[in-house]
Amino acid sequence: MRSRLSLIVAALTAALAAAPAAAARLYKWVDEKGEVHYTDTPPPEAARHDRAILNEQGIAVKRLEGEKTPEELEAERRRRAAAEARRRAEEARRRHDRMLLATYGSEADMVAARDEKIATLDGLIRITRQRIRKLEGELERLRRRAAEMERAGRPVTEELRRRIRETRAHIRANRAFIAAKRREQDEIRAQFERDIQRFRELKAEIAAREEAASRRAD
Repeated sequence: MRSRLSLIVAALTAALAAAPAAAARLYKWVDEKGEVHYTDTPPPEAARHDRAILNEQGIAVKRLEGEKTPEELEAERRRRAAAEARRRAEEARRRHDRMLLATYGSEADMVAARDEKIATLDGLIRITRQRIRKLEGELERLRRRAAEMERAGRPVTEELRRRIRETRAHIRANRAFIAAKRREQDEIRAQFERDIQRFRELKAEIAAREEAASRRAD
């Protein structure tokens, strides 16, 4: 080990001595086998490894990162993307916390806001159900007319067939609207449940800070 170190030091000393004083610069790098190399002009394969630039005293004055493999670049990209996603999520959480504290003064305010949103959707659902009942009545009348034409031996007109198809489509669309509003109500309840829990936590944190500040003041 000592003889190997002596050879490295000797090679470094000789290289520095041979270089002009004004331009003495060496690159130090380690290959895959752990071998240390010193050269004034790094070979192309050295670009894959981290390198150090040495001054005329043999002191590292700058370090250069080795070129990364495609796999390493992809892993680094994923790490950056994950870090950015965490940063964005944290910023969104802080904005939401500020909104909760600025919008609501108490849990009762939040419950009232939730119930108002639910009631608004209930109103839309009631109106839509009334519309469906009217459409179902219209569909029944159209069907009876078509049946009468068939009993009379007359073909059902294309206009009547079209109106039956459109009425059925309107009924399906209104039923889908009601289902969507029911899902929206469920989402509102779930969101307010989370928000109320977070509001409690924020209020507890504020109370704890105020109590700590009061004790310090005393």
